[in-house]
Amino acid sequence: MFLVPKGKLLAENFPIAKLQLPEALDKLKNAKLTGCATFDFPNADCVLIYDDGKLISALLQRGKTELKDAGALRALVELMVFDNGGSFNVYGYSKGVNQAVLALVRGNKIIDKQELKQIDFKALMERIRNERMTATLKIFTDQRVGMILYQDGATVGFFHDTALAIETTGGEVQQIAELPGACVDLLALKGGEELTQDMTGQVNIQSLWESAKGDVFASTGSIVTPLPQAVPVAQLPTSTASSAVIETAIIAIANSSLGKLGKTLVEKELMNVGGIKALKDETTLSEFLNAVEKSSKLLASINKVKEMRDAISSEVAKL
Repeated sequence: MFLVPKGKLLAENFPIAKLQLPEALDKLKNAKLTGCATFDFPNADCVLIYDDGKLISALLQRGKTELKDAGALRALVELMVFDNGGSFNVYGYSKGVNQAVLALVRGNKIIDKQELKQIDFKALMERIRNERMTATLKIFTDQRVGMILYQDGATVGFFHDTALAIETTGGEVQQIAELPGACVDLLALKGGEELTQDMTGQVNIQSLWESAKGDVFASTGSIVTPLPQAVPVAQLPTSTASSAVIETAIIAIANSSLGKLGKTLVEKELMNVGGIKALKDETTLSEFLNAVEKSSKLLASINKVKEMRDAISSEVAKL
């Protein structure tokens, strides 16, 4: 689970299954939220960072897979339809804390999983102060996580995995630092970096949502459509019959591997490359398979995606 600080509680543990994403994001925008919204799925986490109602950053993690910004938003829509268990939370922050949390979500890793006992902690604190870092210092073990939040080199708060709100003193974080094997990450924004662009202009959430929801409630009858009895197969051009059969097989493979969203995913990518016949070109086929694989990583395991890719390649070879 990706841990972010709990600020002023605005919504907590709201069932994702009851959430209409476009409406929820509109409410956060209209409320001019400065803070974060989190989506805690059984097997994935997503955090959206807002500044005065503008969606300025998005991060989605599932296992070792990580997507940011527009990619994260697209994957969020798919997850909400495909696996809508879990909870939705919204927390408000001060401007300073919000910038520190933004560093946690998308900052550069100045220090990465370094053991605390190998660090001159006093010198590190002086560096953060002297370089006026806007950053989050994360201190963690296998069981505990603590954070120190900074804006322009000054401490703006402390948080840890058992806290109910951002704290003004660091006693519990200090205790985590003293645990055996404690490690440190330091994530900082670039000097003077200020993100203000509203990402909702990059992705049409309403359109994606309607498309995904429409697929879920579409007919789930047989995928294979037989040829009309009045038209003998022999009268059809051989390439047309072969292409139709192969396209049906590819869609069936995606549906079997990824569930209902697999059908929509493959149909979309086929349309993007110009249809099933375009896959005769090796370059186009590679682009198609790469696009399908990229979109599938948040819907199935790596092995499952590889098996699907190999099966689709075998079908395309029959063209």
